[in-house]
Amino acid sequence: MNEEVELPLKILIADDSNSDRLLLKAIVQNQGHIPSLAVDGQEAIDAFERDQPDIILLDALMPNVDGFETARYVKSQRGDNFVPIIFLTSLNEADSLAQCLEAGGDDFLTKPYNSVILKAKINAFRRMLKMHVTLQQQRDQIAENNHRLIREQEIAKKTFDKVAHEGSLNA
Repeated sequence: MNEEVELPLKILIADDSNSDRLLLKAIVQNQGHIPSLAVDGQEAIDAFERDQPDIILLDALMPNVDGFETARYVKSQRGDNFVPIIFLTSLNEADSLAQCLEAGGDDFLTKPYNSVILKAKINAFRRMLKMHVTLQQQRDQIAENNHRLIREQEIAKKTFDKVAHEGSLNA
């Protein structure tokens, strides 16, 4: 059986708590992924632009630029790329969790962090990332085929018009 080797994901961890950031870094590394760290939203934005992470773990409440503003920025700048954001939060009220999703988050992880749940979420988003890439490739192939078909139709029309213009149809 030919099993596909999974490449490590680049995971940005943005949290103003040193202990939470280091804990998440250890969990992510132990799962075979490549972490990058940010202590606030502005550092997270800079790291997003520089490192182009596959997934972002983003604390909701941080100094300077909070997680909500950071998520909105990331979603506005990602273009066609799918960059899942998992909000890290101690918030547990439904309104607060809904605010995470409305700001552009795709999921959330509540404190205290559970490595099994985090691994499951990362794996789920890995599958979604693969599906997104496949859909983009299929979309591009369809667009290319459509362009070729239109070009062939234009050539056929010019050929037909030329033949019709020269009076060959009467013969």
